[in-house]
Amino acid sequence: MSPAEKRYFKLHTSRHVVSGHSNHQELFDAIAGMTEYDENVLRKRFAKEAFMRRFPITKRRLYEAVLASLDAFHAESSIDEKLRRLLHHVELLHRRALYADAAKVLQSARAIAETHRKQALLLQVAEWERRMMERCNYAGITHDQLEERAVSVEGIAAQWQEVDRLWQLKSEVFLLIYRNGQAAQGMDLSELEALEKEPLLHEGAALHSPRARFLHHHVRSALAYAKNQLAQCETQLAACAEVLRGEPEAFKEEPDLLLGVMGNLANVRMRLGKHYQALEGFRTFRLIPLQLATAPSPDLDMKLFVMGSSLELSVHSLKGEFTEAMEQLPALEEGLARYGERASTMRRAELALHAAYACFGGGAFDMALRWCNRLLNEKGIESHTELHALGRMMNAMALVELDKEELLTYLLRNTQRYLKQHGTPFAVEQLLLDHVAALLKMDPGIEVTTLWGSFGEQLNALLKDPHGASVLDHVDLVCWAKAKAESRAFDEVVRAKWSAPAEAGSTPPNGPGRRRAA
Repeated sequence: MSPAEKRYFKLHTSRHVVSGHSNHQELFDAIAGMTEYDENVLRKRFAKEAFMRRFPITKRRLYEAVLASLDAFHAESSIDEKLRRLLHHVELLHRRALYADAAKVLQSARAIAETHRKQALLLQVAEWERRMMERCNYAGITHDQLEERAVSVEGIAAQWQEVDRLWQLKSEVFLLIYRNGQAAQGMDLSELEALEKEPLLHEGAALHSPRARFLHHHVRSALAYAKNQLAQCETQLAACAEVLRGEPEAFKEEPDLLLGVMGNLANVRMRLGKHYQALEGFRTFRLIPLQLATAPSPDLDMKLFVMGSSLELSVHSLKGEFTEAMEQLPALEEGLARYGERASTMRRAELALHAAYACFGGGAFDMALRWCNRLLNEKGIESHTELHALGRMMNAMALVELDKEELLTYLLRNTQRYLKQHGTPFAVEQLLLDHVAALLKMDPGIEVTTLWGSFGEQLNALLKDPHGASVLDHVDLVCWAKAKAESRAFDEVVRAKWSAPAEAGSTPPNGPGRRRAA
């Protein structure tokens, strides 16, 4: 809670204080003074207090008091909250038979809901309008008015259903991405192709609200990403940004939407080789929080940490700036300690993967192993197939660099057993395991650089397959194999790759001499 929220809580609870004493305030102050919640400390401090005999009930009532205080403090903090409060006022006035006053408040609620296109709340307004017509036995109501109301409600419901259907489509696509990663194949690819046939996703589909237009492009960008069609994904993400910027009033309470779009757009452009555009997008992403009218909420703070850390580590690693990426890791550790429980398993695992890759590129292979273990030990990580596979691959890569033959033999046996039970969705992982096995059994007469060269050729062949190419975008095994085959440093090879991008938009408008710091 903020200092202002804490002060308000004391004012809010002081209204119910008896004889100047409040158990809630004493307990609240004791908890607020802790750096970390410790119930044993509370039990010792209040051992003589009667409320400790029913402490679970006391905690629950304190929790409810805090929520009631926050509800009152933030009563006008959003359009949704303001509308819900107005509708509650309508209910209170209606129960007291103050029908004229209730109708005036309801009219105000409708005007606000229409201005901000709040379809779900407009449907609640329509429900109260219906009740008021019934209450007066339709006095003064004409048939034309009923028809007008029916058309209005039908339109509102249709807009709500349109948005809800697009949200459902988005969720079905992201469920596949979060479960199996990018570049779908087999059953997942069939599901995606079926979703693409949805009329609401057709080019030029007639949509009736900014939210629907945003979701239309958002779903299409996700479909393209899931199939590793990055150029199409970039086009749709740019369209998302255009909707958000073109109709800011419709999204002003959701700054995380533009943050997410700009972060994803920068990431996709980096993978397309459009390095200059990607860095410009990264700079835009970093400026967005500074342009907010109010301080970020705890929820937005957490999202800023996750998205910002992920993007910053990605930028440094793609540029081969692994030392600079590693310099961000203390802040990453601090952020994970502060926000880790609020972030999802997948987001924490993604950050651990970025950290492991940064350490690997920086030559800190023991640290890379620790981050890999952190990823692989995340509860439920097995359900995120691609991330789990990338964590196993990074683990094997670090052990190769550390020349841990016994651990590699153990890892090879366990991983092969796991893949036999669960399938091998990524050819690149099996290719890596075969290469590790070849290194362990290497004939003394074969040059090790020859093995690495062969591994590199096999990886390059995989780049023709979108499913394999998408995995190699996250962990650059191709550069690793090239570095080993040519006896060069990994970061040197990655920097050379960044300096020679293949796509347009990769250099500044004023030529390659312009400074391009992220």
